[in-house]
Amino acid sequence: MGVIIYLAIFMVFIGAFFLCIFLFAVKNGQFEDLETPAHKILLDDSVENNIEKNKEEIK
Repeated sequence: MGVIIYLAIFMVFIGAFFLCIFLFAVKNGQFEDLETPAHKILLDDSVENNIEKNKEEIK
């Protein structure tokens, strides 16, 4: 029965630890823009290819 009390206390500390990590991430702006990285992965190749084509045309 004493083990349950120790586990409960341990879980409160684990929860507080993850809450601190989450608040740190929110404070540093980790969750401000969630859509741009998803769209950026689709556009990276075409943008790089266009830049390379433009450099070749200028030469």
